Amino acid sequence: MRNLKLLVVEGNNKADNANFLEAGCVSQSENFIKHIKMIEPNCEIDMVEPVQDSEISKAINSMGKYNGVVLTGGAMRVNDFSSEIKKHIDLAKKCFEHEKKIYAACWGLQVAVEAAGGKVRPSPNGAHIGIAFNVELTNEGKNHKAYSSKKHKFTTPAFNFDEVEIPPKNSILLASDKINKFMALHFTVGKSEIWGFQYHPEVPYEYMLKLIKMRSSNMIDKQYFKNQDEVEQHINLIKKENKVLTYDNRIVEVKNWLNYLKENG
Repeated sequence: MRNLKLLVVEGNNKADNANFLEAGCVSQSENFIKHIKMIEPNCEIDMVEPVQDSEISKAINSMGKYNGVVLTGGAMRVNDFSSEIKKHIDLAKKCFEHEKKIYAACWGLQVAVEAAGGKVRPSPNGAHIGIAFNVELTNEGKNHKAYSSKKHKFTTPAFNFDEVEIPPKNSILLASDKINKFMALHFTVGKSEIWGFQYHPEVPYEYMLKLIKMRSSNMIDKQYFKNQDEVEQHINLIKKENKVLTYDNRIVEVKNWLNYLKENG
């Protein structure tokens, strides 16, 4: 097939991206585009921010040209139900009206789930703060194209305080861990097909460490950590994991999705 054409949907608003920049991190869309280009250098990519009405209209009118859509991570909370969040959910619903293959990462998964009739909640078992340990594939996950060449149990970058509570109809559970049952889902809405992950194959641990340092005071206030010493212990644990996680092992799901697009374009 010809070069892939993708639409990447930025999951953060401008204020959150300013905070990310202050922490030394690029936006979620920039990070995703960088990694996609490393895998598929000739891929043509457009980016849209759902809070910009003119951009939404342009993206919807151009939807037919895209092989796939990426819903990136972000710092908002679905159950805040702000007008900004509604625009993200409405854009996902518009994507579902077309025959689209969608990669949904973390916040993107939560948006896609809500748009498809499922439900998201604050995770009662705690949060993934920069890392998710021992994510384990289900039998369906072991046979899913998303996990071709992936270990059946793995540790991966992740950052989320919310989780999928009720998945959409037609959902297939692909992976779980002790914190979130629905760590990975495959579901269909109309003619659209969604691969959703409650973690970040596209984000390096270095990025996560910068976010943790930026958010440490707030997370202590909310009792995710007792004090700064505990934060530092957690940071050191992630640094150890960073030494054993290679780029190729981390990015498998993104590579497999891009390959899936090429095979089914």
